[in-house]
Amino acid sequence: MSDTWSPLTDDDMDDAVAAVDIHGSVAAAARALGMPRKTLSNRYNRALERETEPKVMLPEFPDDDIDAEQILDTMEKRFKQRSEHTRSMHWFPIKFKTSEPIGVVVVGDPHLGSNGCNIPLLRQHVKLMSETPNCYAVNIGDTADNWGGRLVRLYAENDVSRSTERRLARWFLEDSNVPWLVWLMGNHDEMEPSFSTYLKTINAQMIPMLDWRARFRLVFPGGVEARVDAAHNHKGHSMWNELHGQERAANMDEDADIFVAGHHHTWALKQKEMPDGRVVHLARARGYKYIDDHAHRHGFHEQQYGASVMFVIRPKMQDNQIKFIRSFADIEDGCDYLKIVQKRDGA
Repeated sequence: MSDTWSPLTDDDMDDAVAAVDIHGSVAAAARALGMPRKTLSNRYNRALERETEPKVMLPEFPDDDIDAEQILDTMEKRFKQRSEHTRSMHWFPIKFKTSEPIGVVVVGDPHLGSNGCNIPLLRQHVKLMSETPNCYAVNIGDTADNWGGRLVRLYAENDVSRSTERRLARWFLEDSNVPWLVWLMGNHDEMEPSFSTYLKTINAQMIPMLDWRARFRLVFPGGVEARVDAAHNHKGHSMWNELHGQERAANMDEDADIFVAGHHHTWALKQKEMPDGRVVHLARARGYKYIDDHAHRHGFHEQQYGASVMFVIRPKMQDNQIKFIRSFADIEDGCDYLKIVQKRDGA
């Protein structure tokens, strides 16, 4: 009977190895032992296999990840999804069901929690935005000081803590009743990165929140659109022209009706007709930090108006570019005008 069908003992294998060593080959050893060559060969090979087996059996672990092709498949799907998301954010639509006039307040840098934040003015503007029919808002960024890195020491100069800033930011986003259309993250919002993540996490109303810049369309019945290019700041700077970045964007970048920014703690408004016949509105909102040690130290004039800027849009007047959009540096004045044209234009 073949050894394949019967268990081999260590002695059987040891004898086979000894016989081969003595006789010089498996064939000679088999003849000397009077054993079939195949049987001795099997015992000898099993003995050699036994010698190469490790004396310690280490555990075998499964791979810690899927194979490279599966990883690439997943990365490809994620890239396609991200590309689709990126495309969807470029000139995304915000749709209105009627052609009634609307107001859009671009809220200048709030800097909630800063000792220099003009709280009385901010609360007055919040009341106007929340109580005026058809009035909406865009946050241009820098909701709080949100000091980070080496500037975290500046909290020692403020009366509020980081946690209190977040409480104020949550109030501004959720409890102020301001009807937000878009919310931008400025440089201060990203200074301590968890702050912007916190705001996005509590954004239960799913207000579009974008880093630095948003280009969107206000879409009304009948295909009427007002295009807004809002950025915490547009590229380009001039000490002589507060609207240099917006001028640059209007001339070189996008086709929009409104180009508006914040960031510089200055304000300005300009309406101009472009060579192609478009009438564009260029604007910068001053923000609410009315006591600014940095500005005082460097001799910058601390402006008193234009904390936020407002645009009143009359969809039924699209064919008259001058009447289609009006801009205001005084929010109360803008809300009064909105009420007038709402009665004038009707639903």
